[in-house]
Amino acid sequence: MGNLRELLTVTVSDDYLTAQLMYNKEHIGELMKRTFTKQEVINFLQQEKVTFGLIEENIQQFVQQFSVDIFPIEVAKGYVKTDGKDGHMQYSINTNTTIDHSDSKDFRNVMRLPIVHRETQIATLIPPTKGENGMTVTGKAIKAKAGKPLYMKAGKNVHFNESDQSFYAKADGLVNFGMKAINIYTVYEVNEDISMRTGNIDFNGSVIIRGDVPSGFTVKAAGDIKIFGLVEAATIKAGGSIYIAEGIAGLKKGVLEAGEDVYIGYINQAIIKVGRNIHVENSVLHSDCSAGYDITCHRGNIIGGTLFAGYSIEAKDIGNRIHTPTQLSVGVDHEDYKKHTALSEEKETLLTNMQKLHLISKKLGSKEQNVSNSKGKITLTKLHFSQKKIQDQLIEVENQLQKMKLISDTIQYSDVKVFGTIYPNTVIAFGKYHRKIDQNYQQVVVKLEHNDIVITHH
Repeated sequence: MGNLRELLTVTVSDDYLTAQLMYNKEHIGELMKRTFTKQEVINFLQQEKVTFGLIEENIQQFVQQFSVDIFPIEVAKGYVKTDGKDGHMQYSINTNTTIDHSDSKDFRNVMRLPIVHRETQIATLIPPTKGENGMTVTGKAIKAKAGKPLYMKAGKNVHFNESDQSFYAKADGLVNFGMKAINIYTVYEVNEDISMRTGNIDFNGSVIIRGDVPSGFTVKAAGDIKIFGLVEAATIKAGGSIYIAEGIAGLKKGVLEAGEDVYIGYINQAIIKVGRNIHVENSVLHSDCSAGYDITCHRGNIIGGTLFAGYSIEAKDIGNRIHTPTQLSVGVDHEDYKKHTALSEEKETLLTNMQKLHLISKKLGSKEQNVSNSKGKITLTKLHFSQKKIQDQLIEVENQLQKMKLISDTIQYSDVKVFGTIYPNTVIAFGKYHRKIDQNYQQVVVKLEHNDIVITHH
């Protein structure tokens, strides 16, 4: 068998999923004279630690029809692992808000509403799968990752049935799929534009407005807000999501605030702040937008203004041909980073001052036996008061730092994706790192790698 090792070589792939047999060129003459049995080759492979997934038909071909033309020969093949699928929701209702206009000429009929009736099945919780292990040609298991369960609870006006793992409506209303719960909010509908006749709205449920919201009005809802028309310089605040079929022309005063998402036609001179995502059908112009997760604008431009997203900003074009200043921040908001840095510096100063006071107090305390006058005691009392004051300031600074939740780990997953062109005078920031674009780039991804902002093509 030692001779066979001189004649043949077994090569195992880097992932240990395939093994190939190759001849040794130095001994080709001797190899051509040899005959092999199938078992002899199998024994040789096993001796080379290739024990699993042997392809016996290829081995048989090598034995019966030996020729250098058939090399390299794949003699063993493992199989890859299949990771488990995460738990997910299987919806029983139509969650798509888009309307098919092929049979309708009503321009106001622009948005579907997921309204359900009592006892309607809403969704089913699908459990994760365990996955299947893989196996290398050396007989070693490749462990699969089990899927993660989806944690979703029944919220307001929703019941969860353990037997079929499904959610059911306990009341008529508008379905809201939150991050951790499914809610059904009772609905307040306005079948016209907001006006002095309707007044401002503040409702403990969901609001549907089948018209426009003019400047100066305020609409608040604990659930979702769905507006079929245009929003001007108004204030719209929702505990859930905001859906605006047309868009917002905010005149630098219009405000949208949502605990979850904003879905909108366009954004012009507005202030937007959301907990999750901003989805824009067309363009974002000269606006201040902040999203906990992503901002997407696949069909339009982002021109001017300041945008922040926790993970990703995606747009067709960013900036324009006249190089309008446009500021993007991802991962960590640039303004939040400056505040975080100032607080961190303040913390260091307070710690240094605390240490100095501690040393002075310790020094005076050691001399207290020899200082019987009241002046020494007063000095110590003042020092202790100063220490307490600094301690309180430290607690306040720590609380502010924790509230900011400035997690640098998110930066490594953050990026800016451009499907068209990104123009000069666009500034992209990842926390303290920023880069000013100085030329046109097409179809690129901007990321932070090794403390350097890099631009790569899709």
